[in-house]
Amino acid sequence: MANAHSIASQAQGADRLIGYGAVVVLVLHITSLFMPAIAVERLFFFTDIVTIWGAIVELFARREIIIGAVLFLFTVVFPAFKLLAVIHLFASPSLGDPALERRLARLEWLGKWSMLDVFVAALLVVSLTATGLADARFLPGMYLFAASVVLTLLLSSRLSVLAKRYLA
Repeated sequence: MANAHSIASQAQGADRLIGYGAVVVLVLHITSLFMPAIAVERLFFFTDIVTIWGAIVELFARREIIIGAVLFLFTVVFPAFKLLAVIHLFASPSLGDPALERRLARLEWLGKWSMLDVFVAALLVVSLTATGLADARFLPGMYLFAASVVLTLLLSSRLSVLAKRYLA
């Protein structure tokens, strides 16, 4: 049962599923990190299958610490933190809390950075194929990752709409 002062307790219809939806999207997001995301074909004979997590690990192994840290931050930390924040703000007794608007603003600020990782992956594929030395294509892991990013944006946007409605 939701706390009487939570957004979850006020939600009606499909909005009552926001918390569950965020948990499902979090599982999809984590799954996408370990699924094949990019296939890189070199010289028509050799194909490397890359996962997002594997790419991050490889960057750290090659001592590309800054790039590895940026990808880790934007592909693992930010999306997971944002989904956990959605779950927390939805279920916690936040409607009477004066800090709710500040927390929602932070959540919206995080959302502005959500698509950066998908953009970086797209640039990687473009740069690999532009040289003519390799051909790269997205695999299901990248599509699942992009879907989890978009679903996170939708969930957090809907949460913000509900919170503002119930605060008014």
